[in-house]
Amino acid sequence: MNGRVVGALLALLVTVSGSSAMAARQRLTIAIMPTQYYSADAQSADNVTQGLMARFERQGYSVVPLDRSQSVAESTGYQPSRPYADQVAVRFGRRLGADLVAYPRLLALGLPAAAGMPSEGLIPPAAVVHLRVLNTHTGKVVYFRQVAHEYTAERPIASEFYLPRMVADAAAQEVTQRYFVRVAGSRQEIGRAR
Repeated sequence: MNGRVVGALLALLVTVSGSSAMAARQRLTIAIMPTQYYSADAQSADNVTQGLMARFERQGYSVVPLDRSQSVAESTGYQPSRPYADQVAVRFGRRLGADLVAYPRLLALGLPAAAGMPSEGLIPPAAVVHLRVLNTHTGKVVYFRQVAHEYTAERPIASEFYLPRMVADAAAQEVTQRYFVRVAGSRQEIGRAR
């Protein structure tokens, strides 16, 4: 083989392995705050939290373990039914040493109040999930989205709905879908404070 070709191949190999090492160094850590809930229950909110953790983990992020996040939440007096400003979420993520922090809210669970009684069939229940993701280095919001994830469920006797883990996973996938297409790997996501 020609010396130039071998040299070019070696240079390419070094570049590719250097890029892989750089990508490994840039693997971002994300802390998922315990999901807030208002007109839902604690278990449904926990299922959303776990669904988000699994979703980010599958996408190659280093996710802060749930027990560490819950421990910080408890030590800071975090209340799942009280809304917080973005700065609180950023401090939460920084305290856990994360690059990013996800601030999820399960705003509603069940049938919309304005639905009334449909004339044809039943309106499916929905989980209304709002997600904000912030960069802890810059303090800026890099993503926000709210979805009403419809699912099939029998009408509960006590007229309260529960969000099963599989449905919470699907809701987590829907609310993060655009994140992994539009935000993942962007300068805003990776950015550092100047």
